[in-house]
Amino acid sequence: MAGNDSRCTVPLGLILFCFAMMGPAFAINTAFIALAVPAMTPYGLRGLVVVGMIGSIFGIFPALWLARRIHEGIRER
Repeated sequence: MAGNDSRCTVPLGLILFCFAMMGPAFAINTAFIALAVPAMTPYGLRGLVVVGMIGSIFGIFPALWLARRIHEGIRER
């Protein structure tokens, strides 16, 4: 039922905190992957920065998951 949603919303501060941890981690990981791929060589430093930024954006997905898990654990029932 759409109207009977008993879940609580995750606080924005918790989501931002988790993204502050996961965003840079994903950016570093994608940059290392880009360094390992020989086809990235023609793109140079600009390509490495763009790949890192894209990885940082994709870091929101595990950050949301982590924020939900933390919120479920600290929520009082």
